[in-house]
Amino acid sequence: MTDKHDEINPEELRDELLDLAEVIRRLYENGELLESAPQLIKIFGNLRSQLFEYEVRHTGRLFGQQDDLPEVAEAQRIVNDAARQLEDEEDELWWHRFTAEPEEEEEC
Repeated sequence: MTDKHDEINPEELRDELLDLAEVIRRLYENGELLESAPQLIKIFGNLRSQLFEYEVRHTGRLFGQQDDLPEVAEAQRIVNDAARQLEDEEDELWWHRFTAEPEEEEEC
């Protein structure tokens, strides 16, 4: 499974930021800036995520010293493994809800 953030292209990200700046300028000129807040918040959220991923994956500047990188990578691997295991367990529980055999209830 490919993460959408793995595909971040710096040139495309820069273009998206410039497009956003142009949209904000036009909304301001038309007196529609604040009325467009819900749409802008969504766009800001998407771009913020992409910017963060760009900083982490392409520049490494958010890590600080280069010595930290192996520890951070190991921590990320552990978190990803745990998340994957939870997803697998949730999938298994979901599947059991639709099996033909009813679950046996334990008697107390």
